Amino acid sequence: MLDEVEGKWDNSGVSVEEKGRSLTVAGLFGTHRYQLDPKGRMSLPKGFREAFSDGAYLTLGFDGCVWVFPLDEWARRSDEVKSRPLSDAQGRALGRLFFGNAESVELDSQGRLLVPQRLRAQAGIGREAVAVGVDDHLEIWDGETWGRYEDVHGVAYRAGTLGE
Repeated sequence: MLDEVEGKWDNSGVSVEEKGRSLTVAGLFGTHRYQLDPKGRMSLPKGFREAFSDGAYLTLGFDGCVWVFPLDEWARRSDEVKSRPLSDAQGRALGRLFFGNAESVELDSQGRLLVPQRLRAQAGIGREAVAVGVDDHLEIWDGETWGRYEDVHGVAYRAGTLGE
């Protein structure tokens, strides 16, 4: 596989050539706090807008967030979920929840992302939202929930013991 993939950096992330296809991995980084407008929209930084210029897929994520995937990454993650056999009860449950909570959205002309009310409610996202870039996707958290998550995991991260 390594000899089939060649990567290089460009302005919007890593451009990857795979079996004759050109893909751009988002390269989403950083933590940004927002006040959602009354319709549930949030303005995205320029680099994030570029990653989602062709649209985005949102679904309920793990740990209390909403996942936001660029189109290419959505295709990869969808394939990952679909690869589980139908005979696997956990795989069926994962597919039902992953795809059953999914929504396709486009950024509006001002570069705002609409977080559907149903997903905001399921993730407990109030007026203050935090967008966390996790390289190949974005996570949207309620502000207080993200603060608690950082409190729990931040100490171990700073001590270098997270993941041991």
